[in-house]
Amino acid sequence: MRHRNYRLFWVGQVLSLVGTWMQSVSEPWLVLLLGGTPLQLGIVLALEFAPSTVLAPLGGVLADRIDKRTVIIWTQVAAALQALALFAITVTGVVQIWQVMILAFVLGCINAVNMPVRQAFAAEMVPRRDLLNAIALNSASFNAARIVGPAIAGVTLALWGPAVNFGINAVSYIAVLVGLAMISPAKLYRAARAAEALPVLRSLNEGFQYAIRTPSVLWPLVLLLGISIFGLNFQTLLPLFAVHTLGLHADGYGALYAVMGVGSLIGSMSLAFLGHRRPLVPLIIGGGLIFVTFELLLGATRSVEPAYIWVIFIGLSSMLMINTINVTVQYGVPDQLRGRVMSLYVTVFAGSSPIGGLFAGGVAQLWGAPAGFVLGALFSLLFLGLAGWQLIRRVTMPSLADAPGPDAARSSPRETSRPRVTTD
Repeated sequence: MRHRNYRLFWVGQVLSLVGTWMQSVSEPWLVLLLGGTPLQLGIVLALEFAPSTVLAPLGGVLADRIDKRTVIIWTQVAAALQALALFAITVTGVVQIWQVMILAFVLGCINAVNMPVRQAFAAEMVPRRDLLNAIALNSASFNAARIVGPAIAGVTLALWGPAVNFGINAVSYIAVLVGLAMISPAKLYRAARAAEALPVLRSLNEGFQYAIRTPSVLWPLVLLLGISIFGLNFQTLLPLFAVHTLGLHADGYGALYAVMGVGSLIGSMSLAFLGHRRPLVPLIIGGGLIFVTFELLLGATRSVEPAYIWVIFIGLSSMLMINTINVTVQYGVPDQLRGRVMSLYVTVFAGSSPIGGLFAGGVAQLWGAPAGFVLGALFSLLFLGLAGWQLIRRVTMPSLADAPGPDAARSSPRETSRPRVTTD
């Protein structure tokens, strides 16, 4: 937080993400209010993440070629307009499920560009020694909002319906835009760009080939792929589980999301304290095992009180695992490839969600939401076993505090215009 640029970005993100989470829990609820089936709910969420499969790698190329701050500003403006459109059609009562699907797809296109650029931008706001904490605090802001946003949304859903939450989200983007506008470009830790840019396909292939031949990048991404498809389908399954299994109403549903956010916040903050002292690979595997265990317990639960306990541990372990994967991937990436490699992270994380949403929605429609949790946890365990075995066998990685990493020669804010050489 001593870095002014990061501080401005972080505060703006916290305020904006509260609105984002209010919309995230209200959109599935709106689909259910419109009489949508579990499969239709899965389709809506699939459409929101499907564009990342194609567009996120192009966003990574963009991140390595042009000013990241400018891209983030324009994508946030576009996201605010999407939220405003969703508010308008909902508050006027003309909303239909097909319109929600279209707007979900539009938001997916925006996020497909925004997410890899934002992931890479974290490394420009702080020096390398603070990168782990920057990532951990980014996640902490996401999960602090995950506590506040759903808790507020649960009350507003019960009192006034989902339209109010969409409107609040549209207004909340002002905070992050003000923060981005106040950032000083002269104090960013930017990587020197190549004098001649490669063609887009060759540029994409360069990042892909680096990931394939680097075990500390490849196997965390394989694990993230499996967990994202099968284990992290809470946007699809949690509203169905809350209504049909636990018998909760809007306020109880919002509270369930908020409690999961408490666990996620604890997991995010834990990494900032553990990462400098412990190797990262055991944190990935341990977090994954805890996550699978408590998702199985949630699938076996039919009463409210244990469900609230299990989702705390699900939130904690999932964030510990996912954020450690993020740090592990970023740890070994040269600055000039960071955007493209992190676009693969986004493609795996968000781009796999359409498959996951359809899987979870289909299972829930056939056998109910608890079956979605149980099957998802079992498939996740298979990926955890494969990736964990490869990580233990092929990756020896100290904590970030123990080694300088490949981009130790990274430029300071005063040296952003001076060419430099980064070796792999």
